Amino acid sequence: MRVAVHITHEALYKIGGIGEVINNLYTSPSYLSYFDKTLLYGPLFEYLGSPSSRLGKDGIVFYSSKDNYDTGHFGIQFNPILEKYNIDVVYGKRRVVNELNPKNKATVDILLVDITHIKKEVVNFYKYIFWEKFGLASDRYEADWDYEQYFRIGLPFLDLINLLFPSAKELVFFGHEYMGMPSLLSVELHPDYHPQKYKRIFYAHEVAPVRRLVENLGGGDISFYNILKKAKEENLSLEDVFGPQDDWYRTPLVKLAQRVDSVFAVSDWVVEEYLFLCPETEKQKVKLVYNGISSDHIDFDRKEISKEKIGKWLSCYYGFVPDLLITHVCRLVKSKGIWRDLILLNYLDELFVKHNLKGVYILLSSLVAQGRPPHEVEKMVKSYPWPFEHREGWPDLIGYEIEVYRWVETFNKTSKNLKALFINQVGFSNYKCPFMEKEDLETIDLRLASDLELGMSIYEPFGIAHIEVLPFGGLAVPSTSCGVYFFLEKTFGKDFKPFYGVDFISVGEKFSLSRLKNLTDEQRIGLEEFVLASKAEEIFAKIPKNRQEREILAKKAEEYKNKLSWEKIVKEFLLENLKTL
Repeated sequence: MRVAVHITHEALYKIGGIGEVINNLYTSPSYLSYFDKTLLYGPLFEYLGSPSSRLGKDGIVFYSSKDNYDTGHFGIQFNPILEKYNIDVVYGKRRVVNELNPKNKATVDILLVDITHIKKEVVNFYKYIFWEKFGLASDRYEADWDYEQYFRIGLPFLDLINLLFPSAKELVFFGHEYMGMPSLLSVELHPDYHPQKYKRIFYAHEVAPVRRLVENLGGGDISFYNILKKAKEENLSLEDVFGPQDDWYRTPLVKLAQRVDSVFAVSDWVVEEYLFLCPETEKQKVKLVYNGISSDHIDFDRKEISKEKIGKWLSCYYGFVPDLLITHVCRLVKSKGIWRDLILLNYLDELFVKHNLKGVYILLSSLVAQGRPPHEVEKMVKSYPWPFEHREGWPDLIGYEIEVYRWVETFNKTSKNLKALFINQVGFSNYKCPFMEKEDLETIDLRLASDLELGMSIYEPFGIAHIEVLPFGGLAVPSTSCGVYFFLEKTFGKDFKPFYGVDFISVGEKFSLSRLKNLTDEQRIGLEEFVLASKAEEIFAKIPKNRQEREILAKKAEEYKNKLSWEKIVKEFLLENLKTL
């Protein structure tokens, strides 16, 4: 029996990109053919609902130790380990259906560990061993609970896995980001460790210290990627240029990925970033494993129906049915470069006026990871026309959302034919946005109806959302700082490119290393304005502007759909790389 174990903070709920990747992996037919079982392993963040509902509405709980809930004889099996560490567990399974391709479905096991009361002497012992063996100085980071919880779930990891899968011939452990590293390292310390049986993969969805640097450099991606190129020519590492980064616990954990069997990097940039941080790493150990998209075939008429429904809904507020719909679906973090959208929109508005077109830009993004509860959304809708208008303070705008909405308001005051709409919610469904029930709209409608998806991030290791519109005849506009740009360039031929990569990086290629490090926010914005002013007409020219152009684009994109699919990625990248270990 071959078992895959994914160590992740998104074992129970899909919060962001990592959860999206994992869900698409284990619902892929090739993945299901290769692995006999899949287990999701992570911390138990809280006890919600009744004992039988601890794994959510799609989960079945077999055993919850703290609740004394046992559907079999799991307590007898688990008790020795629970007593050894003084931990609690919730164990069961979930049935998962792929959101964009319902034909792909899977059943996965889930094991969540409550380590809040783990024996202190056990933790201290392992912290000493981790320092002695790996040079990991836990005493620097133990005040940070994020570090502490992922360190702690690593301690009983292999004991629990061997208990659940005693007959497994091969176990492949995927440590997703820094959160999975303590568990991967603990395997090496276990007396049962056999390299032939246990394969350890660090799944690099990003390089954490790089994200931090890019977001804090005044010049953002313009500075960082030009510095990377210049430093590479001079054989300088990231820490040679920027100084030690070990003040942040994520950096030493990411560095220690050199010890495991392989690093799966989600894009060409992530490969370069990891080697920049850890130049001593064996280059063949860092493997390229892209992300993909998972969409079933949808007739073109379905796209037009979605476009009509969204257009009708928007017209109730704006007084016009948009000819073109521009979207940006993302997490609300600085790295997404949302201000770049507004810069571009100003130039597109002029072109919309010139060509007598009307349009709406929809930003679907929220600081609330699980989205605002439906009852809170209903309160806002009854008080004022949310999401077309907003108020500061919960349940509406909080934190960075306030600044984003101010950009939107400023744009809307002066724009003529293009309006911006900020929906600060996760998802576009009747459940997340109850007022949409009468409109019969779902998130898939937003993907189908979009003519242009923006994604001009300053740091984007891949960018799945950027290309979700491609199979339906939409145009993707990522920055060349996005990992997905390289994937698109390799996938599409010169004769057909349903995307436009905005190159901000090259504008700084002549700058010195010192100049790049010291660029200010204001200088960067000036450079961004310069780039977008020169690219706006080219982007506008590529947008499908009527039904006929949309249909042509959709038919051509259909021919490439399989090349972008998760099935291809799993088969040609993930599994092929696993077979070489």
